[in-house]
Amino acid sequence: MDNESRITRKLGALFTLCCFAICGCVTANESNTHATLNFSPTTSLAPPPDSSLASSSDSPPAPPSLVKSTASPFDLVAQQFEDFVKWRRECSYKPKLCNIGKFTILGTQFSDDFATMMRDYAKNNIYARPGDGERKVMVETISRDETKMTAIVHGCVYDTVVLFMDAGIYDDKVASSISSWTMQWHHGDWFWTNYQIHKKVYFANLCNA
Repeated sequence: MDNESRITRKLGALFTLCCFAICGCVTANESNTHATLNFSPTTSLAPPPDSSLASSSDSPPAPPSLVKSTASPFDLVAQQFEDFVKWRRECSYKPKLCNIGKFTILGTQFSDDFATMMRDYAKNNIYARPGDGERKVMVETISRDETKMTAIVHGCVYDTVVLFMDAGIYDDKVASSISSWTMQWHHGDWFWTNYQIHKKVYFANLCNA
């Protein structure tokens, strides 16, 4: 009886061991299966697109090169002549404060002559006053010499400016003239280098003729 019990227990233990072994195999197979299923079927194995192609297609085209256009000095004559006329008017208001070098080339004969005239006006207190007449300059044509880099402004002047000396009137004659101004290109600006009066009359307006 004891022998039969021992045999029965051994057979039971052997049966249990076999069950554990079989279950272990099944568990291992299930683990491998789950590992395979965890690999996402939507993941692509294709190589990533060429980054250089992507960047070239996505980046905006390079802007065209900007072409710098340089204006001719002769395009500036009309505007600078207008500034010159304003400067000349201001010099007649305050001869002592006239900046000779703004529109004349210092050291030239023309500049020296104009400076002498302004000094004489300042010394004798000869001046004009805003509102007491005006000097109208009407430009007709502008000729150019690209070889010498000079421009000649042709125009007409109608002058009703009253000149005072101290508290009295020095000159109040009305005059008009056909005139020309020579401008020289110098260090990036136009400077006044000559002035000619071709015809002048008093108490008449040549500019309306």
